[in-house]
Amino acid sequence: MKILSIGIGLVSAVLLCGRAAAVETYYAAGSKALPLQQAGGTARATAMGSAVVAVPQDSASLLWNPASLSRLDCSELGLHHNAGLGDTIQETAIFGMPLGEVKDEGKGGALGGIAASFGYVSYGSFRGMDANEVPTGDYRSGDFSGSLGWGIELLPRFSGGIVLKGNQSRFASKSYNAFTTDLGLLYALLPNLDLGVSYSNVNLGSKIGGSQLASGLRLGAAWTLDKRLLLAASGELQNSAMDRVQLGAEYLVGNVEEKAGILALRGGYQLNFPNPQLEGLDGFSMGLGYTFSRTMALDYGLVSAGELGSSHRLSLTMKFNCPEKAGAAARQPAPVAREVVLKDSHFDFDKSELKPGGMRALRKNIRILKDNPKATVRVAGYTSMEGTEEYNQQLSERRAIAVSRFLIAEGIAPERITAVGHGEMRPKTFETDPSEINSAAAKSNMRVLFTISVK
Repeated sequence: MKILSIGIGLVSAVLLCGRAAAVETYYAAGSKALPLQQAGGTARATAMGSAVVAVPQDSASLLWNPASLSRLDCSELGLHHNAGLGDTIQETAIFGMPLGEVKDEGKGGALGGIAASFGYVSYGSFRGMDANEVPTGDYRSGDFSGSLGWGIELLPRFSGGIVLKGNQSRFASKSYNAFTTDLGLLYALLPNLDLGVSYSNVNLGSKIGGSQLASGLRLGAAWTLDKRLLLAASGELQNSAMDRVQLGAEYLVGNVEEKAGILALRGGYQLNFPNPQLEGLDGFSMGLGYTFSRTMALDYGLVSAGELGSSHRLSLTMKFNCPEKAGAAARQPAPVAREVVLKDSHFDFDKSELKPGGMRALRKNIRILKDNPKATVRVAGYTSMEGTEEYNQQLSERRAIAVSRFLIAEGIAPERITAVGHGEMRPKTFETDPSEINSAAAKSNMRVLFTISVK
């Protein structure tokens, strides 16, 4: 009968799309409400067993937990393709962008982030029959869906989000419409541990032949052990479908600092309880991803359905309009030190006053201090062994202080400068004849070291 054909289409949609969709359910051969926005199956989420309610996924967070949209720091376009299990094809496009000035990388815009999606699912062609099982001709069925979401940081480390969704399903000559909303929360319990909760499909007054819209609660956690390994877990409690536990992992190989040339290895597992309602599913998923550059990534996900075959997902993500500072942290050099030697010739003989040559040598390096506000400088004076130990100590201190005063006059804050004199106690070269003031050894010992530490 016609309703049986419709039921087959619905079950096919569940197997292909639903295992990672906002409504991951079995609709009892059409007796339940129509699927709503079956677009949650991005390749990355699918490969990780759909255990991503607490995993920020940039624009794709729209499909799982809108609170994660608060962390969008670039505009992004995602194209997601899903095929397998018969003639079912799913296409989804998602666009997201931060609102307001981006705070820091991974912390999103000052006003959060928004995202919108449009999706289409084709269930293929079905043979229609009337109540007497007489063929009435073939027909096609499919879904159109759209959504608009917003996420924002409500308190430090605590974000909230909301999505408005609409769906139209067409089966033979019939058409069904539904409108719902999703709500989500995300909390950074620790810098590397996120907790998430979302509730999908709060009915906005949709009435579908007395059927109940499938809705459910998701709870999850995501633990980033280091920059390469991510572990995730989540659970689902649904009002008219299977409850489940989901586990997932992701490991990155490559240049994670530059976010380019990275290979992602992913795996996941789903456990339905108390009993699976769809035969043939083994619960395992896996996938790969490759990040070509900071602005482009390609992902693949595979869901095994045992004897029924497999579902294959591809996702292409492109980022643009990324603020310069979003990648600044990855480009910052490691802490370095720069050392400048002021020779005795940079000072008047037996005095601490700087000559013009010494001033020029300092000015060449003051720019480093001004460009790096957190950089510090250490000025250390040294002398040769000619003269008394007390006099040499005082001369080394006076020269170090003279350099410090010059830096202050050039705009360097005093608290960034340390001045010290070592006199003749730390020679660079051994002096065989301390009375020979013009020897090469004596000249190498008469110096002021100007050392910049840049963090």
